[in-house]
Amino acid sequence: MKKLLTREFKFFAALLLLVAVTFGCSKLKELTGDSDRLYFCERYDAVDGEINEAEKFTTGTLTVMVKLSKPIGVTDVDINVTDKETGNVVETYPYTVSTDMDYIYFYGVKFEEPGEYKVSCLKRDGSVIVSGEIEIID
Repeated sequence: MKKLLTREFKFFAALLLLVAVTFGCSKLKELTGDSDRLYFCERYDAVDGEINEAEKFTTGTLTVMVKLSKPIGVTDVDINVTDKETGNVVETYPYTVSTDMDYIYFYGVKFEEPGEYKVSCLKRDGSVIVSGEIEIID
């Protein structure tokens, strides 16, 4: 009976360790910047980079930042703003970029109403390059 409990404990411990390692590796990828990311700031400065990066802002015009693990590979993209509650597209902003870019800022994206939004960088065929979420408050 004792051997059976020991074997079950070892199996459970190994399973728990496997889950912990898997979770840790995915978090490490996020922290090291190896994954694609869309995020927000008040503005982008060529010297200082992102100014006031956050996930929550008041209404107004913001800059959408895109950081990719490899070059974007297209010249025309859309920044698509969707209301999370309704699923309706609020606005789509067209931009032209260089195919070799992997760090891009898109200025002039307006959020006129409070709410939660999903923002996506799309290829012109509608396929998603990267997405992020933002909350706009009064």
